[in-house]
Parts: sequence; C-alpha cells; structure tokens
Amino acid sequence: MGIAKVMAVNAAVLIVLGIYGYFVSGSPTSLIATAIGIVLFIISYPVKNDNKTAAHIGVGLTLVTAIMFIVIGLKRSNLIILVMAIFTILALIFYVMDFMKRKKEREGAK
Repeated sequence: MGIAKVMAVNAAVLIVLGIYGYFVSGSPTSLIATAIGIVLFIISYPVKNDNKTAAHIGVGLTLVTAIMFIVIGLKRSNLIILVMAIFTILALIFYVMDFMKRKKEREGAK
C-alpha cells in the first residue's frame, strides 16, 4: 500500500473517530482529531504525485499527532483516543518503511 493510501486511511479513521468522540462526549476538543484528519486527507493528494515536501509535512504532522494521542489517551484512559493513537503509529511505521525503501532504491540506482 502506498504512502498516500496509508495517509488517506489514517485521515479517514481520525475524521470518523473524532466525529464519533464529539457526539459521545459533546466536547469540541474531540474535533481536533477531525481537523488533523482533514489536513492529512488534503495532503495525501500531493503525496500521491510524489510531492516530497507534502510527504514530509504529513509525516511530521502524523508524528506530532501520535505523540499527542499517546499522552492524552494514556492520561485519560480514553479508548477512542488510544485507537486513534494505534492507527496513527501504524501509519507512521508505514511512512518510515516507505522512506527507507525509497532511499535504498535511490542508492541502488547509483
């Protein structure tokens, strides 16, 4: 699965669970995940066209989001936030694996 698809799936999970969290808790802060998901979804389109800058922005945002979800999810013992953290960490692992694969391909082409 390509990095753009992983980013789009992670974005969809964040959007859906953020909206679900809002309706369950009524807290507008749960829409932060939805906003991050929308940004990642928008960034996934330039990433599909091999835009390296957009990919790095998406990975950076995903890293910050993963840290945020881990800290808040463990602090509050909130299952929804922990599920978003797991999906975001998995996406981050896919991103790093893809970057390593691309670097190895570039070095092999020299």
